[in-house]
Amino acid sequence: MAVKRRKILVSGGGIAGLTAALCLAKYNNNIEVHERAQRFDKLGAGIQISPNAFHVLKWLDLGKEIRLAADEPNSILMMNASTGEMLAELPLGFDFENKYEAPYLVLHRSTLHDILLKACHEHPDIDIRMGSEIIDAASHPNGVTALIRTDKKQQERVVDVLVAADGIHSQLRVDALDLPKAQYSGKIAWRTLIPAQAVEDNRLLNNTVARLGPGAHVVSYPVEKKQFLNIIAVTQEKNADETQGRTVSNLSSHFTHWHEDIKTLIANSDDWTAWPLYEMALPTRLAENKVAMIGDAAHAMLPFAAQGAAQAVEDAFVLAHCLNEHNDTKNALNVFQQARLPRVREVMKTARTNGRIYHMSGIMAFARNLILKKTSGKKLLQKQDWIYRWKPKH
Repeated sequence: MAVKRRKILVSGGGIAGLTAALCLAKYNNNIEVHERAQRFDKLGAGIQISPNAFHVLKWLDLGKEIRLAADEPNSILMMNASTGEMLAELPLGFDFENKYEAPYLVLHRSTLHDILLKACHEHPDIDIRMGSEIIDAASHPNGVTALIRTDKKQQERVVDVLVAADGIHSQLRVDALDLPKAQYSGKIAWRTLIPAQAVEDNRLLNNTVARLGPGAHVVSYPVEKKQFLNIIAVTQEKNADETQGRTVSNLSSHFTHWHEDIKTLIANSDDWTAWPLYEMALPTRLAENKVAMIGDAAHAMLPFAAQGAAQAVEDAFVLAHCLNEHNDTKNALNVFQQARLPRVREVMKTARTNGRIYHMSGIMAFARNLILKKTSGKKLLQKQDWIYRWKPKH
């Protein structure tokens, strides 16, 4: 029996929402993406695309374009932030790609967004509406009624499915699904881009580098074909509003006892943006009747497994696939929820654990460093194997 063509609304035009639109449209659905902003900006920083996410993007026929725009680090280097000592090298490159049948890529978030947006604009079954916000929804036997606000006007629309991809501060999550808001994690991510010519250590432009220190860590990798070094410094702050009015001198105060190379690197930019990190409790549901949640709206996680965007991309494919396999929408969304819940919960747990490990101090940090030095990079990489081996089934 052929599955019916559905009318689907997607709330949010970020990476999760646009990927969902493309996946759903590939299965012959009619899609409207409603984005609250009047235009897309270029804010944000780098993003890491692991093999599990790349497989979906390749299925969308975007693999070649994304790969041409991205950088491919040789390795992931783990460093002792205090001494500058190398703790471990996790190999990427040819052997990694051969194992997972996909590369490990890094690129600017806006570059990936531009590629997804272009593909959406070119698809005849996808309509993107800017300055349009879905503020509430209610499921019923005929589908789902969405309340849409545009230019201070409100209208109701009845469609088959609503996908909440409206990010970490999702109002649909709270209002339509009666789920709790994301909570501040006690951590701040400071982000900047440094021109390549200001980077003295050539290893930084060829690898992903993670420096682990007490109460903080710093990750860097090249973007824009090695034109820039993307840096993310994660520190601990009691209150999210403590980032207001902060300058590079405030950031530098967290790294006074770190190795000189990181202090020099931080001083190379005075254009740092502070982003409070929010997270959710482990989710118990991802759908309700005719409404599904994906990405940060569903399971916002800390960035310590570099899987936030990748899990949103996985969500998008699995949701589209389940809707294509099941004519009954409510049943399809239940299957989606059952397929995704165990995995996203485990990824969230992994991210939390990594955060604790990265920020260890004293004897615990000493033990961590010793284990990293005595364990081969390939063996360390195997701990991520269950994440990277995921592939879309279609």
